[in-house]
Amino acid sequence: MTTFVVEIRYGSDRDLLERTRPAHREYSKSLAERGLLVAAGPFADDTGAMLVYDVADRAALDDLLAEDPYTTEGVLVETTVREWSPVTGSWLA
Repeated sequence: MTTFVVEIRYGSDRDLLERTRPAHREYSKSLAERGLLVAAGPFADDTGAMLVYDVADRAALDDLLAEDPYTTEGVLVETTVREWSPVTGSWLA
C-alpha cells in the first residue's frame, strides 16, 4: 500500500459546500470502512480539509478522488496530493 496526504481547498460557494457535505462524508465513511481512508477532517477555519489515504497506487487514489461528491459537484478549487512515508505514530502499530 502507498500512503498519500491530500489537501483540499473549498470554493467560495458555501451553500454548495453545505449541500454536498453530507454526501462527501458518507463517501468518506465508506472509504474508511474499506481501510482506504485513514484519517480526514476539515481545517478549523473550514476553508478546506486534510485526508490521508492508504491505497495501491496513485491511479487508485485518483479514481477515489474523482468519485468524491466534492469533486463531482464542483466544490473544490484546489487539490494537492503528496505521497507520504510515515515512520512513527499510533496508527502504524
